[in-house]
Amino acid sequence: MTLVLSKTVRDRFAAVLVDWRLFENPFLLIEDIRIPIVEFDRASDIESALKGMADIIRTNFGITAAEAKRDPDSRVARLYAGWRRFSEYEHSQNIGASTHDDIRAFWSQPVPIESRHFAEWPVYSGLANHGTALYLLDAHHDLAQWVRPGPKDDDERKESEELLLRTLSGFVDPYARKQPDFSYEVLLHFGERSRRVLASGDVFGYDELMSLEHVIDGKFDARGRFKGKVIAFGKDLGIQEFVPRRPLPQNRRDVVGPFAFCIGTFEQLLTNTTHTEQQFDHLKLQAEKFGGLAVYRDDLRVMPYGRPDSDFFKIEERRTHHAGRAFFSFRRVFGRVSISRTANPQLKDKAGREGLVVNRARNELQFLVIDLLVDFAARFFGTGSPIREEYLEEAQARAKAARETTQKVRTSQLAELRKFMKTNEPAIAAARTRIVQLKSKLSDVVRSKKTDEVAVISSEIRNLNRQLQDCKPPATPRKLANLETPFRQYRDLFGAASDEMADLRDEVAKAEAQIGRDDPGDVVKARVKANSDAIASFLDESTKAFVAKFDQLRNEWRETAAADKQRFAEAAEPYLKGKTSQTALASVLGLIDQRRSEIESELRSKYAALVKALDRLKEGIDLEEALSVIDDDRAELEDRLKEIYQVAQLGIAVEIIGHELESLDVEVRRNLEKMPADVRSTRSWKHAFEAHSALTEKLRFLAPMRIAGYRNRETITGAEIAGYLEEFFKRRFESEDISFEATKAFRAISFSDLRSRIYPVFINLLNNSMYWLQFVKDRRIVLDFRNGKAVVSDSGQGVDPDDVGRLFQLFFTRRAKGRGLGLFLSRVNLAAARHHIRYATGEDPRPLKGANFIIEFQGVNA
Repeated sequence: MTLVLSKTVRDRFAAVLVDWRLFENPFLLIEDIRIPIVEFDRASDIESALKGMADIIRTNFGITAAEAKRDPDSRVARLYAGWRRFSEYEHSQNIGASTHDDIRAFWSQPVPIESRHFAEWPVYSGLANHGTALYLLDAHHDLAQWVRPGPKDDDERKESEELLLRTLSGFVDPYARKQPDFSYEVLLHFGERSRRVLASGDVFGYDELMSLEHVIDGKFDARGRFKGKVIAFGKDLGIQEFVPRRPLPQNRRDVVGPFAFCIGTFEQLLTNTTHTEQQFDHLKLQAEKFGGLAVYRDDLRVMPYGRPDSDFFKIEERRTHHAGRAFFSFRRVFGRVSISRTANPQLKDKAGREGLVVNRARNELQFLVIDLLVDFAARFFGTGSPIREEYLEEAQARAKAARETTQKVRTSQLAELRKFMKTNEPAIAAARTRIVQLKSKLSDVVRSKKTDEVAVISSEIRNLNRQLQDCKPPATPRKLANLETPFRQYRDLFGAASDEMADLRDEVAKAEAQIGRDDPGDVVKARVKANSDAIASFLDESTKAFVAKFDQLRNEWRETAAADKQRFAEAAEPYLKGKTSQTALASVLGLIDQRRSEIESELRSKYAALVKALDRLKEGIDLEEALSVIDDDRAELEDRLKEIYQVAQLGIAVEIIGHELESLDVEVRRNLEKMPADVRSTRSWKHAFEAHSALTEKLRFLAPMRIAGYRNRETITGAEIAGYLEEFFKRRFESEDISFEATKAFRAISFSDLRSRIYPVFINLLNNSMYWLQFVKDRRIVLDFRNGKAVVSDSGQGVDPDDVGRLFQLFFTRRAKGRGLGLFLSRVNLAAARHHIRYATGEDPRPLKGANFIIEFQGVNA
């Protein structure tokens, strides 16, 4: 049974009630079936109107023989005869209860629709002035799977549910730049409970499409020529054009007309993708829900295109011939063809609105899209495309070299570090002893005013400082293993010696100014000359060492090259010694050429690496530092893998939450939004709604199912963020005597995103700041915006330099009873919208001397 309620802005309410089982009886005349259609003025009239419509439906069945005999030629007699014949037929087929009996049993009771069901319709609740509601009761087998008791993992149930979701999701074009005024949602009612199945916002939208690593977005003109933007492996290739292999028909009845087209996808393998592992896993889940290439007419879906069972553009068929060349996979693409009645009049819907009428225009549309996908796959994406070969070869070679070199560097660095510390610890200790002695001697000299002795001490200090700098700790790998404690002790020892040396230099400078007899200008010149001589001496020593090392390297490579010249001759020698027949000649020559190709390829890679390394040295690139960074990254990944096991138990609990999160989230949101307008305008309601959004966003991130509901972004200003934080932390600011300030520059910024994503990041950063501010007297927090960067700054102790690299790692914390989740979640959540958060380095702005976090918002306006 179906009840349809509708209202336009200017017209009255209209309703129609249909029991489709009436039309299953082939013995009834269509004109004898009465379908009630009514109009009324107020939403409150719906229930009384429904009772009258139900009475009209009941006149179509349940007629007695006596009623039929009164007028054998009447509608009543024909209905009686028709149902009697249909029931006799059903009984002869052993079907069980007849259709007539089922209908009569259903309508013997009041219609099971109540005011609470009508209240879900925004027009009934007064939240909208136009719209349509469609109620289905006593649903057929497939739809009944949604509410019928039974195991949720039943294959038939899952298939029916997926078909409905695929059919109704994306009913409105999610890739349209300007979204039409058309929204919808599908609700299930069972008992006293309700659950939302999907809504118009549950889509993979245009913003998500443009964030994929492979994208085509443009338009076909009336001649079938395509012009649009192409992105391959995350690189914007600009505007590209496509010309079909053959001209399109010119007959007016066969013309396709201009139409828009977009498609996006991602690599099949994690090793090939430019997305992060987290993004890659998320996209796979999104593809399971929203993958497919759909067709839209005037922004509304043309069914069944886009569903897994309707591959209109034969994407999977081409993959069966050669998956690499065809490239696109139907279940892993997102996109649509956008047509209109005005521009494409020959593309007509079938009578049942299940696809386009098969005609020349429809076939030409199919041809154009297929031809484009084949052409662009060959040019930009698929196997054999220059861009793919260039990207993959470069990525694979880089990864292999990095793995081999990193392991060597890691071992070498640890060995060199151990030797370096063991050699220089005695030198640092001796330097500190000598510094103490020189301080004492300097005090005596100052008291006795011996000018010459000051110059001697100054000279010795310069030499001692040069020796001390030779003991400076080198750049170290992130994982120091059993050297971590010795290295920190050595670092602190060197730091203490450096501080003592700096103090001694200051005292000598004061002594020279106090008791020196020379002219101050001469003293400055002498100091400049002495420092220049020291630097020149260092450079001379370094040059000698470099020349010696380079000569040694050149000799070694000459010997290596000489040996490599003999490799092919040695490999080919067996072919020269053996006897070759005429029939085997071609095969032998092929083997010789193959061996030559293998050796040459290996040698080219080997010698190209040397030339590139020398080029890097020529460009001033520190190779050891670069390799150290690679080693740090690898060590970080190894740590993350270990941490994943720690998350396993947490993941089990979160997975349970994830199964129910979507329905609970929707119920809370829907009921909050149904509250009266005066309630929704209060600050308390807004804070409750934002707090709920923040909670669900965090759970949504944690849930392995990663709910994909599309949330409309909104403009967020710095003033709104500051105001929210002032209200949120008002009591703590007062009780802990903390000064909070947001500068004019920060308050003036604006960008588009979800408040539920942005606000928790600032809450976490301020929570951290307030924790560390308890250890200092000057307690200030400042939000600023400088040089395109938002800054969260405090006057605390700051972050230890050794901890900066690990701040955003999962489970890393220096707080007592901290969990190490906040900053990790902040970075991941911001990265989902292409924002970036990091700790201030280099020339980054630092409003206060404590901790300073930089946030770079995507698309920020200042």
